[in-house]
Amino acid sequence: MDIKHMRYFAAIVQHGSMTEASNQLYISQPTISKAIHDVETELGMQLFDRNRRKFVLTDAGKVFYDQCEEILRRHSELKNDLKNMVGMRQGEIKIGLPPIMDVGRLMGIVKDFHELYPEITFQLIESGSGTIETRLRQDAIDIGITVLPTEGEDFDAFNFLTEPMKLVVHKDHRLADETSIDLKALKEEHFIMFNEDFYLNEIITSACKNAGFTPKVVSNTAQWHFIEEMINAELGVCILPESVAALLTSSSVTVDIHEPVLKWRLGVIWNRDRYMNFITKEWLKFFQQYYE
Repeated sequence: MDIKHMRYFAAIVQHGSMTEASNQLYISQPTISKAIHDVETELGMQLFDRNRRKFVLTDAGKVFYDQCEEILRRHSELKNDLKNMVGMRQGEIKIGLPPIMDVGRLMGIVKDFHELYPEITFQLIESGSGTIETRLRQDAIDIGITVLPTEGEDFDAFNFLTEPMKLVVHKDHRLADETSIDLKALKEEHFIMFNEDFYLNEIITSACKNAGFTPKVVSNTAQWHFIEEMINAELGVCILPESVAALLTSSSVTVDIHEPVLKWRLGVIWNRDRYMNFITKEWLKFFQQYYE
């Protein structure tokens, strides 16, 4: 028994005769008759009372018809859903992204993509790079935006932003008037850092150790605006990507770091060997073209 048999059966019930059902379906009457006989044989019961002139459902036939209607409806919805996915008419893209990026960049792309495909929705999930990679492996998100390079070899990546990192200090800090500094000048400073699953921490900590010291961490947070408030309160200094440092609007200033020059590489990553749906493929292609 398959969808075709159910469609034949439902047509007979709806049109009240096998002849009319045959005409509506553009198939021969013997074909429909054999299909109904095969279904009754498989079920081991009659679906129609053949002792009457019209096709009248038996009790079993009534139950079967109700179920057929539900299955045919769901089958139709499934086909429409798949067509919508392929045709880019509706769907959802789940994107993991770090809270420290300038989301204005991303929103411009989302806006342009949404204008082309207004039924596509976005779920933006903020977390550190380590968590983003974990969620990708668990298929909890479709695409990740993270610091490159990734720790795993199971991802493909597209680098769309490379920029220097800046020292951010309070305007009254001893280094506020400097044009550029050596990282060694921060040996005695208190650092405001991000949480442990942020790769940015690894970049900063590794650079400090290469400069001969371990950063003294006064606080860890997952939000750059908390960092801004702590800098305003003169609790410490921070090293941020240039685009993020530019978002700080209060009593902080930025200073270049010339030794070593620290770079922040941001990229889109996705599972290399996993199935990617049509919606995500189109979004990724759109994103890459945006930065070409």
